[in-house]
Amino acid sequence: MGLETLIEYANQQYAAKGIAQIQKVATPWKVVRNGKRIVSAFPEKKSTVDFLGVYKGMAIAFDAKQTENKTRFPLANIEQHQIDFMIDWEKNGGIAFVIIDFKSHGQIFLMNLQEFVIASSLYGSSIPYKHFTQCIREVHHENGIVFDYLKHVEAIA
Repeated sequence: MGLETLIEYANQQYAAKGIAQIQKVATPWKVVRNGKRIVSAFPEKKSTVDFLGVYKGMAIAFDAKQTENKTRFPLANIEQHQIDFMIDWEKNGGIAFVIIDFKSHGQIFLMNLQEFVIASSLYGSSIPYKHFTQCIREVHHENGIVFDYLKHVEAIA
């Protein structure tokens, strides 16, 4: 199951239990046609983050990223405008974080924005996998939720 699909399924469970209301942010696409035939498509504008919502009165924004890399999370996987959006989100009282899936290890981690910014400046172009296993919260199936990432939000708030 893809990371975003897993998160969307968890979001449905959270909503059904009345725990949170979190939605996937759609990226607007421009479709170029030649008659009825679609020739190409491209994003109309840069997206903000993948998900926005409310959990226990807290406004949350986060991005979900996957990597096949076994030893590092390449920072090129996340755009600077997304980091800037999350920084502004937090300046306005929200909570921002990144969920990172190391597919080859079958492990998914939740990293708050401050941790992400510090690790980014500390390591340069990528954050080592070892940093995640030693310092960052791993997300699991818990509390009847297929992917209970919100359990970590109160700890980072």
